[in-house]
Amino acid sequence: MLALDHFDFYYGPLFGKRWPSIRLGLVSPNKFIAIANRFSNSFETNQQILADIGSEDLIAKLTSGKKASERIAEKKKRTEEKPLEADEYVEHGVEAPKQMDEELLDDRSDASLGEFTQPTQSVTSGELQMGMKDAESRLDRLDIKVTGLEGQFANLPSKEDFIYYPRELKAFTFPRGSMADFPFPNKDADGVPGWWLLDGGSLVPVLALNLQHGDTVLDMCAAPGGKSLLVLQTGLAKKLVCNDFKLARLGQLQKALSMYVPETCAAADRVILKRRDATNLEAWDEECQYDKVLVDVPCTTDRLAAQQDEGNLYSATMSNERLNLPQIQTKILLNALRSVKVGGYVIYSTCALSPVQNESVIENAVAIASEKMGMEVIEKKLVQLERHLSSTGFYKFSEQCRRGSLVIPFLPSNFGPMYVCKLQRTK
Repeated sequence: MLALDHFDFYYGPLFGKRWPSIRLGLVSPNKFIAIANRFSNSFETNQQILADIGSEDLIAKLTSGKKASERIAEKKKRTEEKPLEADEYVEHGVEAPKQMDEELLDDRSDASLGEFTQPTQSVTSGELQMGMKDAESRLDRLDIKVTGLEGQFANLPSKEDFIYYPRELKAFTFPRGSMADFPFPNKDADGVPGWWLLDGGSLVPVLALNLQHGDTVLDMCAAPGGKSLLVLQTGLAKKLVCNDFKLARLGQLQKALSMYVPETCAAADRVILKRRDATNLEAWDEECQYDKVLVDVPCTTDRLAAQQDEGNLYSATMSNERLNLPQIQTKILLNALRSVKVGGYVIYSTCALSPVQNESVIENAVAIASEKMGMEVIEKKLVQLERHLSSTGFYKFSEQCRRGSLVIPFLPSNFGPMYVCKLQRTK
């Protein structure tokens, strides 16, 4: 009830007449998609089972009618040739990048989130090895403090993105309005489950990655592993690094991966598990190593908060953790931008409706990255992805976002909430 009171107070005015529908979606059971596991020996059979019970292949709906690769290449070329759009949110007096034309248009899981706390008083393994004093001096040299006000003067131009959908990914869901449930997954002779279930909103960040053959991918906050498994199911990543810091969460991640990806499978050799604190700016040293970075940050998990007390960040005992989330999220996003190669992409996502955890974090991180780290970043607007997902009838997107895309719950197909913003590092 504390969470719902908070939502009514803050989200009610934000979403206006849409809020009653979103609220009803939040307190109602969410809708799932079933991901057919290509690492099962019964992959083809399992797809037929999912089709026979009345579910539809969502990726097939997105790729239907695109038979000529030339047509797709032409659309991609037209999209890339569009000029950058000026940042309409920049305060007067801040110049747009010089290369822009003068006539531009304006522009989780239910895992225990309480485990994520501010690292300011913690001692990392690196600090133990080098000494706390040395760690503090490195932080002083980096001279980065997140206040939450940096984004007031963020200059973040944007450009429409173009996405190829991974045809090898098989995601099934029941028709709009259906309340049917998926059966328990079959297991093959080796005990590998034939499919697993996740909220349909979780598919959007992975689609936004626009994975290509040979990509090196970092999943920064990977546990419990749903999005990492989605990346592997596409068959496109050359290397997938799955990172988490808490040992319990890392164990949860390893269990999920080993359950659905047998050790004898070639894909298992492309997966690397790491235990690094993604909130630690001074100790993070993954610089310019990855083509794509997925950063599904800890957040208030609004659907969980609206439905149960366990792990609820709106409880009185979790107030500090909740209020510190934007600072933590900003630090994680900064490390994600440091990790991606110049020209590469970062996908930032939350399962919250809050602009403070979504757009504001993007703007603050971009401003800090520009001022303190010399990076340049543009937003890749997911206009195509929004349009195609909306046309399937399974997704509804908010019209309130000034940056990124927000899947909002609604009863006919109750996915989300899921916020996704795609950034490209250009320097």
